[in-house]
Amino acid sequence: MTNPAWRVALGVVASSAFFWAVAGAVDLGLERNRKGYALPDGGGWYTLALFAGFIVAYFSVASLADTTAGRHAALVPAAGACFGVVSCLLMGQQARHWVAAVVMALIASVLPLVVHLRNRARRARLGADAPA
Repeated sequence: MTNPAWRVALGVVASSAFFWAVAGAVDLGLERNRKGYALPDGGGWYTLALFAGFIVAYFSVASLADTTAGRHAALVPAAGACFGVVSCLLMGQQARHWVAAVVMALIASVLPLVVHLRNRARRARLGADAPA
C-alpha cells in the first residue's frame, strides 16, 4: 500500500475501532477471574477491536511517519480519539464515562500539539546546523 491516503483512511478506521472498544470496556467494566481481570461475557467484539485496532493503527501511523504525510500523522489517532469520546458519551453518562471521555479528549488534543512542537524543535535544530 504505497498511497498515503489509504494508510490515513485505514489508520483512522483502526484507531476509531480501538477507541470505540475502550469506550465499550469502560461501559461494561472489568470482572475478576482466575487469571486476573477481563471484560465480562458479551465483550468479545470490544476485545477484538482493542487488539486489532491498536495493532493496525500503530503500524499505519508508523508507516505514515516516513512519508510526506508525516507531519499530519498525529491527526490519525486524534480522529479516532474524537470518535471514542462521542461513543463513550453515547454509551452512558455516568462518572466513569465522563472520565474516559475527558482522557480521550486530552489525547486527541495533546498528541498533535506534542508532535508539532517536536517537529518545530527538529526543524530549528536542523536549521542551526546548516552551513552558512
